[in-house]
Amino acid sequence: MSESDNIIQELNTFVQTYAANSEVIRTATTQQINATQAHLLMLLQSQSATNTVLADTMKLTKPAITKAIKNLTTHGYVTSSKDATDKRSIHYSLTPEGVKLALQHEQLHQNLHHDISATVSDFTSEQQATIMTFLKHINHLKDNHS
Repeated sequence: MSESDNIIQELNTFVQTYAANSEVIRTATTQQINATQAHLLMLLQSQSATNTVLADTMKLTKPAITKAIKNLTTHGYVTSSKDATDKRSIHYSLTPEGVKLALQHEQLHQNLHHDISATVSDFTSEQQATIMTFLKHINHLKDNHS
């Protein structure tokens, strides 16, 4: 196996582990909240928002947001209310349980950030610069394959 293959394998392992452990919240009722739903909770922490605003902010389709919000509403994490001035517009906001879950997800992000920062500090400045260059190149691959 080439060094390039080893790097790809390590990246895949990181992505899979991150996806499996950091982006799924298990609630007290063992209901799983996926990454999209968890990020919606975080967005709704600061203020209520409409489906359109949430879709634009997360760069997802309105139907994808609707599906995620429906699940969150069904489990009592989000509530909806009609806009006072525009009755067609529905605003979503967190319930007290939704606030708890949003804080839990935010803590997961902070823990991961701390762990990655600690790991990065093990490398020299030059090595960190190389890592940064590599990650920028990786992140631009999607631009070449869209």
